[in-house]
Amino acid sequence: MKTRKIRKSKVADWRFLAVLVGVALVVSGAIFYYAARMQPTPPPQSENNDPTPPYFVSPASARPLPKTDKPSSFTNKFVVAAYSAANEIPVVLAQQPCYCYCQRRGHRSLLDCFKTDHAASCSICIREALLASQMHRQQKSAQEIRRAITQGPWAGEGSSNQ
Repeated sequence: MKTRKIRKSKVADWRFLAVLVGVALVVSGAIFYYAARMQPTPPPQSENNDPTPPYFVSPASARPLPKTDKPSSFTNKFVVAAYSAANEIPVVLAQQPCYCYCQRRGHRSLLDCFKTDHAASCSICIREALLASQMHRQQKSAQEIRRAITQGPWAGEGSSNQ
């Protein structure tokens, strides 16, 4: 009689283990699916294999705009000024490419560099944002700013392998 009870409990243990493994597989599959669906999709690049990093062509296509870090989080005056620009003119920065080639990190425009502290340690992001801010104060359009950025010295500085 004892051996029969032991066998039933072993079968129950195996069933429990099988159910547990099945639940773990379903949960991990759901997490993987959710993570894959939540990855930001960069805007489409031009058809002619344009090496320009991604950016939004219009303010409407950039919406919803990401929240950016607060300038007060930093001490370097150039970093503070760049993060201030990101907070003041996010639509303009969303329409600019970032030549540090951070699209591999999911960035879709220069504005995305300012969601975290990424830009604080990237001279290319800082210089592009400062140029955009200066030109915006001069009443330049986002397209004119983009032209200046794509012709800027940093266009060859970044690494497309990042």
